[in-house]
Amino acid sequence: MRLNDVDLNKLHVFLAVAELGGISAAARQLGRTRSAVSQSVSALEASLGVALFDRVGKRMLPTRPGRRLHEQAREHQRGLQRVLDELSDADGEVRGVVRIGLFLGFPRVRFAAFLTRFRARHPRASVRIVFAPQDDLERRLLANRLDYTFSFHTPDAGGRVTATRLFEQKLVLVTGARHFRNGFDPAELMETPVVDYYQSDPLIERWLVHHVGTAAPRPEVRIWAATTDMVLELVLDGAGVGVLPDSLVAPYVKRRRLRILGTRRRDLTDFIWLNEPRGAYRDATLSAFRDAAVEEFR
Repeated sequence: MRLNDVDLNKLHVFLAVAELGGISAAARQLGRTRSAVSQSVSALEASLGVALFDRVGKRMLPTRPGRRLHEQAREHQRGLQRVLDELSDADGEVRGVVRIGLFLGFPRVRFAAFLTRFRARHPRASVRIVFAPQDDLERRLLANRLDYTFSFHTPDAGGRVTATRLFEQKLVLVTGARHFRNGFDPAELMETPVVDYYQSDPLIERWLVHHVGTAAPRPEVRIWAATTDMVLELVLDGAGVGVLPDSLVAPYVKRRRLRILGTRRRDLTDFIWLNEPRGAYRDATLSAFRDAAVEEFR
């Protein structure tokens, strides 16, 4: 027996009879005749090949298979009703899941604080977060597996993505006490361990080209740490130097645990973007998240 072979209308009648305990009561609730309800139950029993009720006088008492079917069918019916309530969204209530993708270097502490405030404002909303490289996030977004992504560039998706610029962040090269004790020297960088994010786009090379020029040396990256948090921890532990957002390192610079290594050129900056599929349907929950993110990060 496959689910496609089961008449769901007959299953609905079965639930009414099981919960009300009789044909007459179920017929009144469903607005049907007693004969139609009785025939529906008999047809469902015949299709399943089991007896769902013991007939005791006018009472219909579920058998063991009947109790099992009632338990599972009722649970699925409740789940379906919850989904229908959410989809109707008649009162514009913010509830349900928002699926978010963050690139591996996104400042997580700042995002955590934002989520805490968003959930306090909308307690029936929930958020699922995916951390991944930007190309992976773009694929998931276009496949409708994510509702929004945060990235440091606008996707090249042939006009299928709407990108909203949120904020600009400065990227600075930082070190602990162990390295560059006499200030920054590009030549010394060749002998200094470097911590970076991922091999497909070394951030240290972008920083060097910006500050030193295309003839800048290419240092050897000793650790590919993937996330901003891990790069920060490794630099704090003295494992090497790394490029990090200035807002993230500011508290450690103030306490003199880190030093910013720079040149006379202006800081290297990145823009952070909020991406979403162009023209995608947005219910109250998705709209509330987008509005809150733009308000927070702009």
